[in-house]
Amino acid sequence: MKQLIRSFLIICSLAFLSISAWANEDARMLRYPDINGNQIVFVYAGDIWTVDAKGGDARKLTSHKGIELFPKISPDGKWIAFSAEYSGSRQVYIMPSEGGEPTQLTYYNDVGEMPPRGGYDYIVLGWTPDSENVLFRGNRTPYGERMGKYFTISINGGMEEELPVPHGGFADLSPDGKKLVFTYVDREFRTWKRYKGGRASNLWIYDLEKHTSEQITHFKGTDHIPTWYGDKIYFASDENLWLNVHSYDVNTNEKKKLTNHEEFDVMWPSGSNGQLVYEVGGYLYKLNLETEQEERVKVNINYDYANTLPYHKNVKENIHSMAISPSGNRVLFDARGDIFSVPAGEGTTHNLTNTQGVRALYPKWSPDGKHIAYYSDETGEYEVYLLENKENAQPKQITKNSQGWKYPAKWSPDSKMLVFFDRSMRLQLLDVESGKISVIDTPTSHELRDYDFSPDSRWVAYSKSSSNGLGAIWVYNVETNETKQLTNDTFGDRNPVFSKCGNYIFFLSNRDFNLEFSSYEFNYLYNNATRIYALSLRNDSPRLFEPEETVEKVNDEEEKDTKVENITIDFDDVNQRIVAFPLSSGGYW
Repeated sequence: MKQLIRSFLIICSLAFLSISAWANEDARMLRYPDINGNQIVFVYAGDIWTVDAKGGDARKLTSHKGIELFPKISPDGKWIAFSAEYSGSRQVYIMPSEGGEPTQLTYYNDVGEMPPRGGYDYIVLGWTPDSENVLFRGNRTPYGERMGKYFTISINGGMEEELPVPHGGFADLSPDGKKLVFTYVDREFRTWKRYKGGRASNLWIYDLEKHTSEQITHFKGTDHIPTWYGDKIYFASDENLWLNVHSYDVNTNEKKKLTNHEEFDVMWPSGSNGQLVYEVGGYLYKLNLETEQEERVKVNINYDYANTLPYHKNVKENIHSMAISPSGNRVLFDARGDIFSVPAGEGTTHNLTNTQGVRALYPKWSPDGKHIAYYSDETGEYEVYLLENKENAQPKQITKNSQGWKYPAKWSPDSKMLVFFDRSMRLQLLDVESGKISVIDTPTSHELRDYDFSPDSRWVAYSKSSSNGLGAIWVYNVETNETKQLTNDTFGDRNPVFSKCGNYIFFLSNRDFNLEFSSYEFNYLYNNATRIYALSLRNDSPRLFEPEETVEKVNDEEEKDTKVENITIDFDDVNQRIVAFPLSSGGYW
């Protein structure tokens, strides 16, 4: 296997563009924008850029190999505050608005790299109205490294001043600097759609003189990333399914929806002096807060970007999934969005998809070796594609109008069907010839992500959580479209697999209660609960582990494959036929 992977890695070459100077007219992937007067600043490819508020050619302001983020233009237009890694950790810096040498303002160590949904330390949020202090969020709380609170720091240096709010997300100061609008819960970097759980955020106003606070929005979903201009607070809200810009009048408490984007969410709205700029689908839009008129800002990116040149790369860390051919002579890998067929011995690695800007993944070889099934997002959604196992074959799209992420599929032994689960919350059976999809089941709570075909392709076994949260083994009859629960919900059963002989279903179950006591307190501890179990599918299924005598047999002829007859299941008293494998309990499988 090591030799096989090594040959795959040596042959893989990643080529993007064959030009040395990189130009992108009307570029996308522009993030964290801010606007003041005729200047827009934003982040592209980890650097800070500036462009005229009317659009046009952008100019690069930073070039450090670290990531520069969250640029904010001072109210007087003279400075840009941002966070960067010049000193090795993330800190707050300022530079002249036209560009120049950055000046470090903060020196307290950051918390380091966090998971993507945790965001970043040292998020620059804005300025005090006099342009003398930068408002930022620092992750220095006793509640955990993913939570932050508010500080201001003078552009002339000195110590940070902590604001009297224990923690929060994005925030902005009022025009007179006496109040702070903020979200008590932060989830700006969590991409959950239409979320209404415990981390749903609302807007609050904190009076920095009276030390009182007031919640001003009460929507159960997301209201966040506020900007205060005049008597109104502007923010992103998904009250109408998509994040759009809304306004809140601090005098009348009136809430109003200002934009109507319905393909991508409004992200990172920010601005000052009567203008707001935000990202939608990677593009920049600006909103005139006086007229409430919006327009898209076209930005051109022109620079020498070395990472767009062709280069060879070791992609061993980028292999996403793999599947072995029926004979074991070749292996399929998906890596960097393409499907590769790699020989187990001598031979050539073939890129079977070779599509730029498209992600193909989860390849599966049919048992008869004739086809390869995989998912591709070429249409914008992940669909099932079929590729014949022959030279110059063209992929055929099998499914249409899918929604959401798909989990790995499994072939039926007769190579006629695929079973898979996706984020539409349906376990589905696909006839690869006709494209017909049948819904097998929908989950009670947990996703249905483990499933297996019987050797005769007539049954699908899967685990499904019951109302008490514990999994049970279920089966689906392909011919009658009926589902039946096999095991009860007393234990947590999962990962069912049919035996090749068709007499049993093997599965994992937490049925061992190995009671131990804590070494420090009188606490009960149950561990190593999981074992492999076998369920006899019929009353006359042969017993496992029958005592046998070891003898030497004379083999007069070659052994022939045993043909599996139609499998039947006796549903009466099924739980009484479960036997455990005689293995020592060894923790979680």
